[in-house]
Amino acid sequence: MKWRVMAEVTGEDGAVTRHVISEGERTEVGQAATLGLSLAEGKATLSGLQRVLVTAQADTHCRRRRQCSHCGALRPLKDHRTRTLVSLFGTVEVRAPRFGPCHCGVACRRSLTPVAEMMPDRCTPEYERVLAEMGSALPYRRARALLADLLPLDTAPDVETIRRRTLQVGARLERAALVPPDEGSPAPARAITLAIDAGHVKSVRTYQMRSFEVMIARAAKDEGQEVVFGSMPAEADRQVKQLHHVLRRLGATASTPVTILSDGAEGPRSLAGAASCGPVRHVLDWFHLSMRVQHVAQAVKGWTAAEPAAAERTVPLADAVSRVRWRLWHGQTERALGLIGDTLTDLDALLDTADDRQVRKVATLLRALEIYVVGQANLIIDYAAARGRGDPISTATTESTVQRLLHRRMGANQQMRWSPRGAHRMLKVRTAVMNGTFAADHAAAEPYAGRPFRPAA
Repeated sequence: MKWRVMAEVTGEDGAVTRHVISEGERTEVGQAATLGLSLAEGKATLSGLQRVLVTAQADTHCRRRRQCSHCGALRPLKDHRTRTLVSLFGTVEVRAPRFGPCHCGVACRRSLTPVAEMMPDRCTPEYERVLAEMGSALPYRRARALLADLLPLDTAPDVETIRRRTLQVGARLERAALVPPDEGSPAPARAITLAIDAGHVKSVRTYQMRSFEVMIARAAKDEGQEVVFGSMPAEADRQVKQLHHVLRRLGATASTPVTILSDGAEGPRSLAGAASCGPVRHVLDWFHLSMRVQHVAQAVKGWTAAEPAAAERTVPLADAVSRVRWRLWHGQTERALGLIGDTLTDLDALLDTADDRQVRKVATLLRALEIYVVGQANLIIDYAAARGRGDPISTATTESTVQRLLHRRMGANQQMRWSPRGAHRMLKVRTAVMNGTFAADHAAAEPYAGRPFRPAA
């Protein structure tokens, strides 16, 4: 059997033209391998259809632009050139006429290239968006191989092209993030929870430090809608303002209470507090507080494993650590500090009689826990009651967000090093993809592209 795919194009004047897109033949039809189109045949069909459509649209636009908008006369033809358009369905060469200024000299006094108006960047916006999305999700070489396998590209984009376009899109998203949200949308939220934490990215060797800090925030309102925000403080353009706009788009108003969950570090807390619209309540993340207690419990357990004969001293100590955890869980900070102080007194007495390495390790961790609880006492709440009310008490979701945004693409296990600017722009693209708004954000950031042409008259 033989088959032929044809396209029928109807112009503005009603004229119909037919184009043969692709042809094929099947000699054996009883095998699964010959059912339907193969990948190569599908690519050829899509590429041929793209070529016909782009050529027809370019011809129509050139005919429209040749007519002077003032007097209606046709502009004189200056010459013809070719212009190449790169798209997801192949590379198309288009005949690009140039028109001189109209004799009336009113509408336009310079040469006009209509095809350049249609193709300012010599690629479709969708092509750039897909390259940036793939480049943000996968290593550049792997993204290039995947695009070449699945799309009818005449030539797969270079690794440098994918990298450059990904970071260019990230730079535009950075500028678009400073635009205030539209008034009246969305509906005001009753309450917002903002969990904020910091991750680290391995830096290039020319940077002053081995790694630099990245802020990751996850904001959620009472209806369950969530938005992720990522930023590298040293490279962000008005970071507080960007996070403020994120909260505004989520429905935050001057009267919306904002609960800020953090590990108690001053940097994330101050950023979240400055960006919040309404009254702020800071809460110490239970995960970080519990891990401090867990470190002491693990040291006590290691003491028992190393010295089984010391069980008569480690059993009461383990019980004391368990009671410290219970008191902190119920927000009883003073009682927890009192128990920690009594336990440290007993450990110091043991150190006076014998210089035991295990005792010193437990005492050091317990004293670090005491310092941490004293410094964060104002942020510790009754976590048991908050859990009963259904209030968030942990930044576990933010920890998973750090894993998805940073470690899966920018982690040290991939032997990757980043400049602060490159990491920040990559993070902007990955954040938009994770929020599911990348297509809309990419279109909104188009005015900041700085295309290399002047607006047509």
